[in-house]
Amino acid sequence: MSRPGTAEHLYRDSPLPTLPSPTSPEESRAGTSDGTGDQEGVVDIAHQLQQLVVDTSGARRTAIDIDYSWDFLSNAAQAFERAPELTQVTARDIRQGYDMQGYRWQGIEDHKLNYMVYRRTLYPQFQGIIHNVNDVRQQAQEPELVNNLYTFRYSALGEGYRSQINHFQLRDLIWATSSYDVFFWHADGVHRWNPWMRSRECIVSRRQMPHGFRLSALCADSGMVFAGDHKGRFFVAPSWGSESKGLEPVSIGKLGSDIINHATPGTSRSGARAVLVAHNAGFVHTVDVETLRVAKSRGFEWAANSCAQTTDGQVQCVVGDDTVGLVIDARAPDYSPPVARLEGHFDYSFSCAFSPDSRLVATGCQDTAARVFDMRRADRALATFCGHIGAMRSVQFSSCGRFLVAAEPADYVHIYDMHSLSNAQDIELMGEIAGATFSPDSGCLFVGVADALHGSGVFEFNKKQ
Repeated sequence: MSRPGTAEHLYRDSPLPTLPSPTSPEESRAGTSDGTGDQEGVVDIAHQLQQLVVDTSGARRTAIDIDYSWDFLSNAAQAFERAPELTQVTARDIRQGYDMQGYRWQGIEDHKLNYMVYRRTLYPQFQGIIHNVNDVRQQAQEPELVNNLYTFRYSALGEGYRSQINHFQLRDLIWATSSYDVFFWHADGVHRWNPWMRSRECIVSRRQMPHGFRLSALCADSGMVFAGDHKGRFFVAPSWGSESKGLEPVSIGKLGSDIINHATPGTSRSGARAVLVAHNAGFVHTVDVETLRVAKSRGFEWAANSCAQTTDGQVQCVVGDDTVGLVIDARAPDYSPPVARLEGHFDYSFSCAFSPDSRLVATGCQDTAARVFDMRRADRALATFCGHIGAMRSVQFSSCGRFLVAAEPADYVHIYDMHSLSNAQDIELMGEIAGATFSPDSGCLFVGVADALHGSGVFEFNKKQ
């Protein structure tokens, strides 16, 4: 992730379409000439825009085309003049004509189709390294789209289920430790959602956290929740149950003063429960969750945006502000050369994951592609899959090893069949995506949507038998 003061660039290869929209923030707030307008929706989405284009120090990135981003979002706000009719959706509601977000489109299907095409075409694509997206797409496969991998079961909608995104590049903000324990970051703390009981509770509130804690990384596993923020602070808290024994109610630690970009469950050399932390200062730390001490650190020449570990804890993958990802031996000294170099990216990567058998490693890159590498020959990608709207912000394998989920920053979550490498399922939603995660048994897929305009919620999909 770019450090404060450096520039991100906004890529676009086509002009805005002709749509009835204000041309400036002032006109948007004033409404249209006839006094109607959509002031409230535009102001809400403008606030979201401000979150997306302000770096962690609070200094605006001058390289971003603010006017273009504003026009995109204000156009969307005026074109989308609807409100959801439901606060929860089941498969039965889908059969009655509602979509997964509680909207009813019967009779105006073309309106939604045109609106989604607009978003796909004009969504701002941020680039750390300037490149032509068409060059990426020329290298990508085009899998056959199917709808028989996972099916929608249930969604809970509304502000109570709205994940909070504090940095537009960091989207691994939803985790599942079972099919009925889903953790996400909310405005008032860390929440646990039980889709089977249709209940939600706050397990770590704001008052239990350090003052001004702005979460940037979240993970949950083995009875604990770990969260890091933009100032290098973190906390570990028990989730629930017997596996939480040995943990204090909320234990607070600190890793320097730079932002924690990513966290994932792992193990230390001694086999103790640990969390791997990717740090913007250029380190991957292994943090013992019971002592809060750093068991091991390894430095890199660039900001570490994401890290992953094989199930046996012996090999790690690190991606960051470089076009090359590294696979390293976790047991080797820091100066040891990498086991493999994952090349072929056109921009920075923000997510990586190993398959359960440690044979495959996937990366999610800002160049709009998810890449899968075979560890037996990692000099080039085994498969490259491009999204529809922007960067691949989150990737994760299912525990059965058959599926890879890749989430874009908005609107689209993709499920790729790793057995065939030729089949894929697209899940289309409206709004900013906070993350996507499988349950440990691969039976469920959960997606979080955090959006001021289209509504927010958490969504459950079940694997087809």
